[in-house]
Amino acid sequence: MGGWSTVSSPGFGSADIQLTRPEGRMGWLASQSVGALQLNHIALSGLHMRRTSVHLSGLAQNYVLALPAAGRSRNVVGGHDVLLEPRRIYLISAAVVGDVQPEGHYESFNTLIPVHLLRQRVSNLPTVFSAPLDGSDPRAELLGVYARQIDRLAGQIGDSEAQVLTTQLCDLVALMLRGDTRTFCDDRSLAAAHKQKALDCIESHYADEDLSAEIIARRCGISEGYLHRLFRDSGQSVMERLRALRLSKAREMLTSAALANLPISEIAYRNGFRSQSNFCRVFRQIYGVSPTQLRRH
Repeated sequence: MGGWSTVSSPGFGSADIQLTRPEGRMGWLASQSVGALQLNHIALSGLHMRRTSVHLSGLAQNYVLALPAAGRSRNVVGGHDVLLEPRRIYLISAAVVGDVQPEGHYESFNTLIPVHLLRQRVSNLPTVFSAPLDGSDPRAELLGVYARQIDRLAGQIGDSEAQVLTTQLCDLVALMLRGDTRTFCDDRSLAAAHKQKALDCIESHYADEDLSAEIIARRCGISEGYLHRLFRDSGQSVMERLRALRLSKAREMLTSAALANLPISEIAYRNGFRSQSNFCRVFRQIYGVSPTQLRRH
C-alpha cells in the first residue's frame, strides 16, 4: 500500500489507493526509458487507484499509449468512462484527474509520451482515443507493433537512435489519430477557428502600419509558422490578405464623395501604408489604375 501510494517516477506520479479485495492484493511496475519515452509494464489486482488534481500538480504532462495484455480495467479519465481490455490500443491523457479500477487481475504495457511532442503533430488531441487491434485499423496495428519493438530493444538503443524512434513513434500516433474521422474533423475545426481569429485580428488592426505576421500570431496565441500554414491552401498568404484588405478599404475611401477632399497621402496612412509612393505603386499593380485616376473617374 505504502509503495503504490508513493511511486514517484517522473511520468507515473502518485495516487490514492483503496483495497477492493480484502483477501489479497498485488501490484508491480517495471519502468525503463528510451529518449523522451518512458516504458512501463504494470500489473494490478485488488487495488483501486485514484488520481486527483493534487497528484497532478507538478507532474510532467504526458499521454499514455496503453496496450492491455490481460484482464480488464474500468477507468474514469477526465469524466470519460473507459474500459481498457486486450486487443485494443488506447491513447489517454495523463494530465487529467481519473480512477483506475481493475476487474480482477489486470496487466498492461504503457508508453508515456510527452504531450508537447504530440501537439507538434496534432493540434487538437483527444482526452481519450481507442482503436481495435483486430486487423481492421492498420494504423493502430502498426503503432502497437512499433511501441512493443521499442520496448524489446530498449537496452540496445543509443541516444541518437532513441531520438529517431521517439520521433517515429509520435508520427505513428498522429497517423492513427488522423485515420479517425472525428479527430480529423475536430483538428480541422480548430484550425478554422484559429484562422478566423487571425482574420478578425487583421480586420481590427489593418490600419496599424507595424502589423506583421509575427504580431498577428502573437495576438492569436499561435506560432508564426502555424499561422502561415493556416493560409497556405487559401491562395493568399497572411500578408497578402492584409494587403488586400488595406487596398480594399483605401479604394472605398477614394470613391467616397464625402472624402473627395481627403489627400491621397492621408488615405494611404489611414490604411496602414508607410508612404504614399508605396501605396500608389501597389494600388496600380492590383487595380490597373492609380489612386488619382480612380478618384477622377
